[in-house]
Amino acid sequence: MEVFNFTFPIFVKDLKLSNDYIDIVKNKVLKTYEFNKNNFFDENDVYFSLQTNEQIKNYLIEIIKELKCKEYKIENTWIQKYDNNNFHDCHIHNSKFFSFIIYIDCSKNSSETLFYNVGYPYVSVKTYRVKPKTGRCVVFHGAIPHTALPNKDDKRLIVSGNILFN
Repeated sequence: MEVFNFTFPIFVKDLKLSNDYIDIVKNKVLKTYEFNKNNFFDENDVYFSLQTNEQIKNYLIEIIKELKCKEYKIENTWIQKYDNNNFHDCHIHNSKFFSFIIYIDCSKNSSETLFYNVGYPYVSVKTYRVKPKTGRCVVFHGAIPHTALPNKDDKRLIVSGNILFN
């Protein structure tokens, strides 16, 4: 008998972000959309991507070892701000990438990120919730459906991006 297990890891680690980086994120200009504020549609800011890489590179090196890869490249980064009742519908990212979320600012009332098993909504088996905490970084396969639940404060601020592991 042959057995194949398809697994999609979610890595979670609390990091110490520099105050300078947090200030840079908080001062970025974001556009207001129906469900949140973000700069997703702006040109990718290479300098900001490099600053983000500096904050999470040691963590990404840990993940490279776990995935048995040789290198990584951050493909793009963006910022999202969630005011009261803002959210982000269930979605996936490009399945050739892993993605990340770095919680920059939040409170005990900030909404969780909810991850569903791959195949959701057609197959619903498991969910996994991540509670926001300043400095917490979540790295996950881009094919994992996820959502930012409706927010209950005006503080939830994240940096997200996509990473190619080779």
